Amino acid sequence: MDYHATEGRSWRLSLSADGVRLTHLPRPGAPSTDPADEAPDPVHVSARGTAGELVLVLYGRLPVDSVKVDGEKRILDLLKAWDPNE
Repeated sequence: MDYHATEGRSWRLSLSADGVRLTHLPRPGAPSTDPADEAPDPVHVSARGTAGELVLVLYGRLPVDSVKVDGEKRILDLLKAWDPNE
């Protein structure tokens, strides 16, 4: 899942059996000297809003419809219900 803060950076949250990984995404059109900033693989869902809106959606304090969602919205529901301790 990608998160795009309208006033700043973008991040990718990757979930797997090995755990969670957070990666900064390159800014569109920005030159990069870091080979890790190559074009990322396609993502199943992305959310765009202010940083504050994104955090509040992640904590369930705002509805998902408060931000712009592209892709498979049901993934957000799965993420919300996910318990990393199970």
